Amino acid sequence: MKSTVGRPREFDPEDFLNTALECFWQKGYRATSMADLMKASGLASASIYKLYPDKRAIYLAALQQYMDEGVSRGVKRDEELSPEAALRETLEFVALLSSAPDGVRGCFTIAAACELLPGDEEIKAKVDYKFNSIIKRLEKILRKGQIHQVFRQDEEAKVMAQSIFMMLEGMRVYGKIQPDIEDLRKSNDFIVRAVLSKTDAHDEHHLIKASE
Repeated sequence: MKSTVGRPREFDPEDFLNTALECFWQKGYRATSMADLMKASGLASASIYKLYPDKRAIYLAALQQYMDEGVSRGVKRDEELSPEAALRETLEFVALLSSAPDGVRGCFTIAAACELLPGDEEIKAKVDYKFNSIIKRLEKILRKGQIHQVFRQDEEAKVMAQSIFMMLEGMRVYGKIQPDIEDLRKSNDFIVRAVLSKTDAHDEHHLIKASE
């Protein structure tokens, strides 16, 4: 039987991108070398260069994949839930993500923005796409809730969406020190009460008091 030592590893583009993402997420774009990517993936440079001309192309592809997965996951969740449930699920998802052990990594999009902005227009466009996708998702949830008289109508849905978005992104940064999940949930409950219609907020306040 012939030895397989030195045999090239089968190239799976998706697996490689996921591995590259982990490298960039851990070390940052500038500190990650092609040698790091080769070592982590077990691939030779020739295999990598068949798909990507350089490290920057790999980084941009990994960043785009990370962003697209996040956006599609949120849209699917929203379609299956009522407006209030969709908002609560979004807040809970970020709270769980931020309080988990992996929460110390923070958000890869925020990491890209902090390392490469200002000054990199291509990265700026991608970060803008991701951030605005989240805001538009939240705005859609809030507008739908306003139509159904679940959420308050004395504030613009866009303003509320932007405010919630900033809280969510701040939670991802807060996750770097591993906050307690119950503290995050209390803050999330406050956010929900702040955007509920006065009648619903009043009823929920009494339900919370009764359960204490």
